[in-house]
Amino acid sequence: MSDPITSQYDQHPFDPNDHSHDNDPPPNLGNTDSPELKVAWDKRPSFNAAPKDIKEGNSGNAETKDAGGDAQDFSVNFGTLGTQVTSMLNQAKSLVTQYESLRTHVLASEGSVFGQNSMLPGTKGVYDSYSKTWTAGDDTPSPTVFAEPAKEFAAKMNPAQEKGLQGIGAALELVGEYIALVNHSGQVYSAADRQSLFPAPPSKGVTG
Repeated sequence: MSDPITSQYDQHPFDPNDHSHDNDPPPNLGNTDSPELKVAWDKRPSFNAAPKDIKEGNSGNAETKDAGGDAQDFSVNFGTLGTQVTSMLNQAKSLVTQYESLRTHVLASEGSVFGQNSMLPGTKGVYDSYSKTWTAGDDTPSPTVFAEPAKEFAAKMNPAQEKGLQGIGAALELVGEYIALVNHSGQVYSAADRQSLFPAPPSKGVTG
């Protein structure tokens, strides 16, 4: 068996022979509830739809003050912007589906996945053909030697797994908020473009 490779990035490598921390309490991870995610849009709202006001709390950002000064010229390619938003939305749908599948599997199996419920079958009776006698057995299943250590391991590992799911879910929620904000920006620019026509001249003509 070869010696372990020392990594320059791991200042405290795991030592299987060090049992000084075996009885340390698990870290307090706080709330480990993972969000149940759903995609609100089957397809992105059209840029031709009037943009709705975004209030504080919906986007996660407070209203910013006007920085002042004239805006510089810019242009928006609505076709490209719409294609990119649709692409992000489709990717988000796939990620949410995979996340929900993983979340369902983890939460459904964490009570047994580490062998907490492993059992040994009971013993059957044995017949001695020489003495022509039966030795009674006990057909009651009994926990394996792995069951109790598995329960102790699960008590520490399950909260860590749930915390991981919580982090993934929170990240995907931010992705959804970002997609909604980008699409809202497209609606705002589109609305401004539709209302940027010069007004019709006065009915009596222009004088001066």
